[in-house]
Amino acid sequence: MSEIPLAADQQVKDCAQKQAAVAWPLPVDMRLDQLLAQADAAGENTSRKELVAAIISTTTLTDAQLGKVLRRYRTAKVRDLLPVPAGENVVPFIKRKPGPRTAGATPEH
Repeated sequence: MSEIPLAADQQVKDCAQKQAAVAWPLPVDMRLDQLLAQADAAGENTSRKELVAAIISTTTLTDAQLGKVLRRYRTAKVRDLLPVPAGENVVPFIKRKPGPRTAGATPEH
């Protein structure tokens, strides 16, 4: 393993990158897309990568709070993350093309 020095006063967004191998449930991915659309509606031109990095880097939790968040996630149902269409008991998943996503990305046909 090699050491990479990180200048303490350097902006985080300009630091060396590390690929994050993350796989998560589809509802979490869909929730991320909702947050991306919300950011876009608020006038923020961002990406999924920047949005997740911003949330992680600005979240400070006590041990107890972290435990509570983990337990809440572990017991969450799809309807806790995503709106369920009226009169339905399922949430449709829209398959998207691979690659960078923005709020205006079109579904795959």
